[in-house]
Amino acid sequence: MTTVFTNYYDSHVHSVNSSDAVDSVEAICAHAIRIGLKGIAFTDHCDIDAGDERCERVRRGIVSDVIEARDLYGNDLRVSAGIELGEAHHNPGLARRISGDASVDFVIGSLHRMRGEEDFYHIDYENTDIDALMRRYYEELYELVENGCFDVVGHINYQPRYMSERAKRSLDLPRYYSDLFEILKSVARQGKGIEINTSGLWRNQGDTIPSSDVLKLFFKAGGEIVTIGSDSHNLRSVGLEIFSAMEKLKLTGLSRFAFFSGRVPEIIDIE
Repeated sequence: MTTVFTNYYDSHVHSVNSSDAVDSVEAICAHAIRIGLKGIAFTDHCDIDAGDERCERVRRGIVSDVIEARDLYGNDLRVSAGIELGEAHHNPGLARRISGDASVDFVIGSLHRMRGEEDFYHIDYENTDIDALMRRYYEELYELVENGCFDVVGHINYQPRYMSERAKRSLDLPRYYSDLFEILKSVARQGKGIEINTSGLWRNQGDTIPSSDVLKLFFKAGGEIVTIGSDSHNLRSVGLEIFSAMEKLKLTGLSRFAFFSGRVPEIIDIE
């Protein structure tokens, strides 16, 4: 029997091409209902560096798919049309146009690659000056946040995911917390939020992304809005560890999270 948690939402799920009979938006929604989700936000990658045409295609595609999914499952599941807007500060004009579209419910601001660099996924961490990389990461993350084209900042400090998986290197993140605190203060000052990404749990890294201590740092900076998402790219990981992340959130002293519709956060209490 499926356990149904009253407030069980997944705010960071990537759809794939709807022509795929397995992982279409409709199939993901049906799966979400089966496992007891009450709401789901599709946030396909819309990386600014890919250019105007690509970003527009992603935006139109996800909005169209979500409208169809609402027609099919709207009585049983809240479905939000989102985008994961990557590197908005690399092209502020395009970022404002894409994120300002009224048909978009939710925008995650993410930094996957720095100027002139490849995606963090592809970096050779065994032969990289990690300290220099992280310093640059925080400099650009601050730029992204100051740009303001987001509702929440996605997967802060996610590089260790790849460092530990491929290079077997660890990272002393607290040494960078003074830089990160300034970024979090900017997020809070704008009345925006951060994402609790559960992939660190279901990838067996031991904590959410960002970690619990960063969540506490965000609250210290005056932040109040958090969303919870599984960072799924296929059916199997939709909703994974959402409830565990809620329990971790409660341990930080905050017993609520947000779910976005029409770019407005609905605050939901964790029971």
